[in-house]
Amino acid sequence: MQMMVDADVSGLTQPQAPNWEVLPAKGRLYIKVIEARSLWTPNVLAVPGLPLRARRPYVVAEFEMNEFITKEAIETNTFGPQEIANAIEEERLNYDNAEEFSGVRNTSPGVWMSPVWRHEASFDVSQPESELTISVWDRNDSSDSNEEFLGMLKIITPMIDGKVYDHWFRLMPRQWNEKVRGDIRIQLMFKTVEGKRLCAEDFKLLKLVGKGSFGKVMLVKKADTGRVYAMKILNKKDIVKRQEIAHTMSERNVLIHNAPSAFLVSLKFSFQTPEKLYLVTDYLSGGELFYHLQRQGCFPEALAKFYTCELICALEYLHLNNIAYRDLKPENVLLDSQGHIALTDFGLCKENMTQNQLTNTFCGTAAYLAPEVILAEGYGKSVDWWSLGILFYEMVMGIPPFYNENVNLMYRKILHNQLLFEAGQFSAQAELFASSLLDRNPETRLGSSPSDALELKQHPYFADVDWSRLERKLVMPPYKPLVESESDASYFDPVFTTMMPADSLPNNSQSLSTFIQTQFHGFTWTPEKFPSSMRSIRLED
Repeated sequence: MQMMVDADVSGLTQPQAPNWEVLPAKGRLYIKVIEARSLWTPNVLAVPGLPLRARRPYVVAEFEMNEFITKEAIETNTFGPQEIANAIEEERLNYDNAEEFSGVRNTSPGVWMSPVWRHEASFDVSQPESELTISVWDRNDSSDSNEEFLGMLKIITPMIDGKVYDHWFRLMPRQWNEKVRGDIRIQLMFKTVEGKRLCAEDFKLLKLVGKGSFGKVMLVKKADTGRVYAMKILNKKDIVKRQEIAHTMSERNVLIHNAPSAFLVSLKFSFQTPEKLYLVTDYLSGGELFYHLQRQGCFPEALAKFYTCELICALEYLHLNNIAYRDLKPENVLLDSQGHIALTDFGLCKENMTQNQLTNTFCGTAAYLAPEVILAEGYGKSVDWWSLGILFYEMVMGIPPFYNENVNLMYRKILHNQLLFEAGQFSAQAELFASSLLDRNPETRLGSSPSDALELKQHPYFADVDWSRLERKLVMPPYKPLVESESDASYFDPVFTTMMPADSLPNNSQSLSTFIQTQFHGFTWTPEKFPSSMRSIRLED
């Protein structure tokens, strides 16, 4: 990794507003998290006469859905009484009147600190004007309590080749009522790199995190940047045998199109060998929603509502691009280290689904199938809103509303049984929302009109949601996974993560015919240059 030096920042006493030019380019972003000053954290565990608990501040840097989580600070520099007095006086200068400042000074007792990290990382750059999000946290000593949020900022990254930018940034709250103080010093440098085709040897296998009928999903580390990704490894012969070539190529296409969405896993790289296909995608260390739901049994309605809001944004993006998802379930929803969700596994997606377009393929997961899928009547994108209704109900109750171990009986319940709500589990508006999604008539189902997701967003249940802030991930998740590093796999099934990761060879060594190999033509992809539109994607092979 190319090292960066500490630039001269002597004389800088106030946060600097970046004044750099942002140009489209393909390359690598180097970031160095150097230090912070005058951070404030509430001393919630203070006991009179006893020392304050140890502070464990760390930083999460997110760029293009890829995360870097620093280790804890090498120096914490907790402020003593005189330093606190000086910091309060410096803070007072930022306020125009004494009344406004009194609200700051009279906050609950807390601790001021100026941690030093000097930790650095590099990111692959594949999109123009991508945002770098910096979040600062303080770990709690207790493993069962949430960590304390200390502030965040968003930066449009500079793209001038080889130039080092060194700035102090004022940390900001996510919500108006959060008490955030302090600045953070970040160093950035963009470097143009020559594009090259990748292969399996460019990635180090770390853990197995999933396994399916076509292959496995590995947690991997890219050798040149050290960034971690999820690598889906598919056996070509299994794909051919199950006649899934078209679905596999469609999954790759959808993954490429997902890049602009903050709530969809997207493709970073893809390549192939004569035997296998490799899809390298975003890795989210918070694990599967299914894992958390199984562990907790069910969620408070407020948490289910938050996940539902972000899922609406994910499905909205797919629908706007004429894509039906068709496989919404807890196993296909991932959490990042800060508690936001992203939809994954696009193998059952159907492309070119316009508003009035219908399809007939029987696919999906039994408990989440819409009635029109079971009846083979032809269906459109609104099947995704039915599945969202099932998932919302399941998150609150711990089980899908029509679930039965007997699949045929479950289909009959989906088609005919009344939707029942247990007393006290759902608010009145939540019941109305779920009932509107679980309308057996696809013509009157919530979200079935040309307005699609907008119908859901305008439902009275979401009257208190600021959709603009939510779409920018500025709404605080009610739950944050406790993640030690970007390669943490503790929220994935230990049945997989305890197995030895290996990219094993196919059992049958007989090679595929040239004709079959040509059907995988165009699978290999790297973001050689930024696309001018969603559909100007460069193919290789």
